[in-house]
Amino acid sequence: MILDTFFFIFIGLLLRILLVTVGIPTEKIDSTRDRINYFVFYYIIPIICFKTTYTMPLTLNHFKVSFVAILTIISCIIISSFIYRKIFSVSSEVLGSIIISSSFGNVLYIGLPVLTKLYGEQGISYALTYDLFASTPLVWSIAVAICMKYGYAKSYSFKDSFPTIIRIPAIWGLLVGLIFRKMGIYLPDELIIIFKKLSSHVTYLMLLIVGVSIKTVSSHGFMLLLPAIAVKIIISPLLGLFFATVTGLSDIPYNVCIIQAGMPTMLMSMIFARIFGTDLRTSVEMIFFTTVGFFLLHYFYVNFLTI
Repeated sequence: MILDTFFFIFIGLLLRILLVTVGIPTEKIDSTRDRINYFVFYYIIPIICFKTTYTMPLTLNHFKVSFVAILTIISCIIISSFIYRKIFSVSSEVLGSIIISSSFGNVLYIGLPVLTKLYGEQGISYALTYDLFASTPLVWSIAVAICMKYGYAKSYSFKDSFPTIIRIPAIWGLLVGLIFRKMGIYLPDELIIIFKKLSSHVTYLMLLIVGVSIKTVSSHGFMLLLPAIAVKIIISPLLGLFFATVTGLSDIPYNVCIIQAGMPTMLMSMIFARIFGTDLRTSVEMIFFTTVGFFLLHYFYVNFLTI
């Protein structure tokens, strides 16, 4: 069972509600959360990445998982774009947020803890390659291009995507761990044990960050967003299943493709809305509704779609 991982997201959400209730400004809550998130992203996640590639070799299955992730995300972009351009009438800003929110999932801050709980070290390994070899590059290339096309604020140049990806500390953690392994550089077992304990405990902090980041919403936009929600938490994992089957994956890599594909909308969609001028309310509502939906469907993913 992975309900205990969801418990920490719920605690984070309750903490946010409590802080707002006692009168703490949301800006201060978000600022504190961002500092914690910065520390985790720039210092803890790279250590986890380093430990993963140092202790576990990358295999062909890792790259197959990344390939499945790319196919799944691009397919969701095409499907959601078709639905909301041909069937619904929405503004350009809303369309941009919908496409991003229905295609890119929170595969790191929720996916990593969930897969760690389910599959241990192998879960960490495949979760990270799904994110860093597929989702992250697509976020800083295709997702940025979509936001620039449909948003009103063009504050980012597409040519900046590659330098941005290169500067992500987690990617360097993976590469350095791989280099150390290939060169046979020895690290004390005690240090590796510390890294493993750090990775197992920080996942709960990541879930708390997700909970604190979730903003409660009304049901006003639910019907409009229902197709996009379905794309993210129903169609996407089914696509993950299909592409994983076609590429010949099985066991844990196969399961990772399905579970990661069903992850709720990435938190980065809110940041992109502020930067590029896509619709922030749509992003917030998609994060909320898909997170709730993932809570409800995770048992189905794990027990009926996976093997």
